[in-house]
Amino acid sequence: MDNNKIGKYIASRRKEKKLTQQQLGDKLFVTDKAVSKWERGLSLPDITILEKLADELDTDIYSILQVEKKNKVNIEEILQEERIKINKQIKKKIMIISLPIILIASFTFFKLIPFGYNVEHIRYNYTENKLINLGVPKFSFLMKNKENNYSYKNLRGKSVLKSELKNYVNTLQHVSCNNTAYFYDNDANITIIDYSVKGNIIYNTISYNIRNGNYCNIWEVQEYAKKLGDLKVYKTLDAEKSNLMVYFLLDYKNQNNKNEWIANLDIYYNDGKTNKLIESSTGTYEVIDDELIYYRTKIKDHANDIEVPNVSNFVIKDKKLILKEDYLQNYEKSIIIK
Repeated sequence: MDNNKIGKYIASRRKEKKLTQQQLGDKLFVTDKAVSKWERGLSLPDITILEKLADELDTDIYSILQVEKKNKVNIEEILQEERIKINKQIKKKIMIISLPIILIASFTFFKLIPFGYNVEHIRYNYTENKLINLGVPKFSFLMKNKENNYSYKNLRGKSVLKSELKNYVNTLQHVSCNNTAYFYDNDANITIIDYSVKGNIIYNTISYNIRNGNYCNIWEVQEYAKKLGDLKVYKTLDAEKSNLMVYFLLDYKNQNNKNEWIANLDIYYNDGKTNKLIESSTGTYEVIDDELIYYRTKIKDHANDIEVPNVSNFVIKDKKLILKEDYLQNYEKSIIIK
């Protein structure tokens, strides 16, 4: 039996009788949709209405079922076998139609569901040969490295990957400089200064831009050097014939992963006979905008005719320091050292 041939025969006889699917269905007490399925080969009439269908189409059951008229033909068994065959065909069509949908749904699920990241140990050898740590989203591949940049490919969604990178960098120490927050890994001694996920039609590219060491410490040293020049002893007075001698030694050290700016200030006055000590102190300093602020932590000695302040401010101009306070006015009205 061929259900498609059966359907075409029923449709042909219905049209010869000038009946619509609705009209034929009404006569058989079934819906027009049921008639449509018969004619498209998607189902077969039930055995209980085959005889009535044959009468309405002026034919016989054997002609409808496209089988030869023989003795002891079990029509019900033939219909059952054909229904099983039709069901298999329908399931096969559903599978063929559903497969792309399942694949698309699975790929969408894969792209949108967060799977987390792995902390991978990667060789860094740009300025120092050592192992560093990077949080790499799962299912990443094709790692590339160029100097301070590391990149990976990943088929998952851009927003999910960004979230996983953010989760990783938030486990690191946050350091701030240059009005920007960075991420410092104390164990590997590197700073992630930028990370990104750039989209592509098929895949996304994950990128890390890193610097060896604590980037903010390095940046701070560079900024101080721009304004002050190489850290040194400031000692030459701008006044050519001044008897005041100022020795302001600036230096720094890195302690507990933090820059510590240290200074020593010694001031003498030569009265033509001897060098009189005016001030000897030690402390720390910082540069804010165009000013150097000196914080005295210890005043070792000073002249009796001056009151040494705890803090002194110097204006930085052309890598010279101009003292703003006038606590030395008994010896010099304008203190400019370079």
